[in-house]
Amino acid sequence: MSSELQTLKCYMNQLPATILKILKVDPPQKILPNPIQDVLDLYGNIERISINLIDNMGLFEITYMKPQFMISNSEVMLLLSTRNPYTLGVLHQLIYGGFDVEPNGFHLLKYLNDNEKSSCFIGRKKDLERYDGGTKSIPKDSDMSTWVESAKAINNHDLSWMHYLDFENLHKQQQQLKQRTPEDLIEKLINRTDKWILSNYKQLRKNSLMIIIGDHGRSKLNLEYSGKIAQWREASVPIAIFIRK
Repeated sequence: MSSELQTLKCYMNQLPATILKILKVDPPQKILPNPIQDVLDLYGNIERISINLIDNMGLFEITYMKPQFMISNSEVMLLLSTRNPYTLGVLHQLIYGGFDVEPNGFHLLKYLNDNEKSSCFIGRKKDLERYDGGTKSIPKDSDMSTWVESAKAINNHDLSWMHYLDFENLHKQQQQLKQRTPEDLIEKLINRTDKWILSNYKQLRKNSLMIIIGDHGRSKLNLEYSGKIAQWREASVPIAIFIRK
C-alpha cells in the first residue's frame, strides 16, 4: 500500500451520514451517528458516489492479496468497527444506520430519493427485497451480470450501489466437487472484482467518488490458514476504501 494511504478507525454506522453529507444532503437530526469528519474534509465537490460492496473482503484480504487497482489508487481506508461484520448485519447498518429496522423511518436510499437524489441498487433479488425499501433496484443473479448492469448505472445516479457476493454459491459448489480451497477462491474473486471496478473507474465521470466496502461474507468460514496468517485473519475487520475520480 502506498505510504500516503490514510487509515482511519470509525464505526460502520457512521457511513450513512457520511455518504449523505458528501452528496450535500443533511442527515436527519439525532437519528444517525455523526459523519466521519476527516472524510468530509477530503471530499468536497463530489457529484456522485459509486459503492461496491464485496463479500469476504476485509483488512486481511486487502493486505494479504493486494488487489492491484484498489491498493494503488486508494486515498483513505476506514477500519470499520461493528459488532456484526457479516453481510446482512453490514447491509442493515448501511441502509438503516444501525441494527433497528428503519428507526424513526430512516432508510438511506429512500432518504436520498426524498431529498431529490437518485439511487440504484444492483444485487441478488432476496437482498434487494429486504433492503431496497421500494427504491430503484435491479435484481441480478451473478456478479458478472451485476457488473454489466453497473456500467449503465454509475453515471446516471447520484448513488449507485453494486453488491458482489459470488463467493457463497461458488464455495458451496466447489465443496460438493471437492475442488479448490476457499482461500484460492476468495483470492481469485477479489482479483476479478478488482479488474471490474477498475473498468468502472475508467468510465466514471469526473467529480465521482468510489467507495469499496468489504465485509466478512454471509457466515463465519473455517479457512485453512495456519500460524501467524490465521491469527492475522482472525483479527481482520471490515473496511471501506475511498477513491476519487
